[in-house]
Amino acid sequence: MDRASSSLLDPRRGRIGGDLWILAAVLTLEGALLGLGLGGRAPLAATALALGVLYLLLAVRSPEIAWGLAFAATPFSVEVLLPIGGAITVPTEPMVALALLGWLARCLIGGGLRLQASPLHRPLGVLAATALVSVLLCSHAGVGLKAWVVTGAYAAFGYLYVVTTPCDAARRERWVRLAAGVGAGWGLYGAARVLVLGVSLRSAYGAARPFFTEHGTYAAFVSMLLPVALFEALERRGRARVGFAAAAFAMLLGVTFSFTRAAWLSLIVVLPLALGLWARTRRSVRRLGLPAALVAATAIAIFSFGVGGRLARHAGTAVEAENVSNLERVNRWMAAWEMTKDHPWLGVGYGTYPDVYPSYRRKLIVTELAYRHMGVHSEPLRLLSETGVLGLLAGLWFLVVAGVAGVRSFRRAQDPAEGRLALGVTAGLATYAVHGLFNSYLGIDKVTLPFWLGLGVLASMSGRARHR
Repeated sequence: MDRASSSLLDPRRGRIGGDLWILAAVLTLEGALLGLGLGGRAPLAATALALGVLYLLLAVRSPEIAWGLAFAATPFSVEVLLPIGGAITVPTEPMVALALLGWLARCLIGGGLRLQASPLHRPLGVLAATALVSVLLCSHAGVGLKAWVVTGAYAAFGYLYVVTTPCDAARRERWVRLAAGVGAGWGLYGAARVLVLGVSLRSAYGAARPFFTEHGTYAAFVSMLLPVALFEALERRGRARVGFAAAAFAMLLGVTFSFTRAAWLSLIVVLPLALGLWARTRRSVRRLGLPAALVAATAIAIFSFGVGGRLARHAGTAVEAENVSNLERVNRWMAAWEMTKDHPWLGVGYGTYPDVYPSYRRKLIVTELAYRHMGVHSEPLRLLSETGVLGLLAGLWFLVVAGVAGVRSFRRAQDPAEGRLALGVTAGLATYAVHGLFNSYLGIDKVTLPFWLGLGVLASMSGRARHR
């Protein structure tokens, strides 16, 4: 790598004069774009273009900052209809595309990609190939190919980027603090909004509006981040411990007041298992008083606001046959099973369930949701109906390998900070694995992006753990 490219890629190297020239050129370009927009008829488009160019340059110069901004901006995303047809999620999808473009340019300047070895690569490749074949052979190939490409972009953004870039202690610390801070902020926002509007299922459904349109994606997002803060609090000291414990408590409140039954179940199932593994490996039971205290504090908050009965009644609706949400899930699951019977090996095509569903809709169960264009409400059934038995087996293989890799990385980590991050990320992904039995959110950026970032972390850590 020559001196000029080195200065471009690493802010710690190169001459100050050269950096000033680069900064001057960037400011000139940005000013020209803004001036063009203000002088024309599309100021908003020109402003968006100027910000896009600035973000692209940032992705080349400092990809870590660009990735962090995309993660932090994800909850603010909205779906925008395009004049040419279709829709795009703004700002997430443009940021992902620009970040990947800048990252690829950086890799070309710096000498190419260096993929770390990991047991996750092979099952992921098989799963991606199976999904692509299912798309190419289906009757809605255009819809399926778009879904496959978008998923591939998110996977490249979260998974490939992490496993091709070195991760030192300072970088881990930045991402842990970012995850805890973002999760705590949204946990407090959702809980406070429900309390202000009045604790009920209706207000909880829009707990984090206008940023999260419904409570399921909100609860899944916060639940994936909660274990990271919790395990940091267990092993930190002083103010850091208090800060991470407060972040975990805020997220626990947010999930509790979201009235999301699947999220409640995911935390009830995953956290005790993860804490038991942590206590056994660290040989420390005394510190488990911290999560017990967080649960007690949450219970106190529930009873202080007098909403314990409402939460208990909503939990009980999980087994009510007349509940509309339950009926519609059964309706969608029945359609998925019928699709699988007609297309057992490769399904109806990855990402095409909502378009194929009208042909399999039954009149046996009819609710006001039966005619909506939406998914199957179950990740395993979605994978089965869209990619067939082959896709489901590949997905289960990938899931098992990821879980084993995360636990092994935790146990073999020489650095305690790396170990607790591995366990926190594994537990976070496990919450969505449980949640995904009853909902399907991987087509939504607010869940997809942290999901793939977490898998990238596991892949990176598992590659190092194999050599210990």
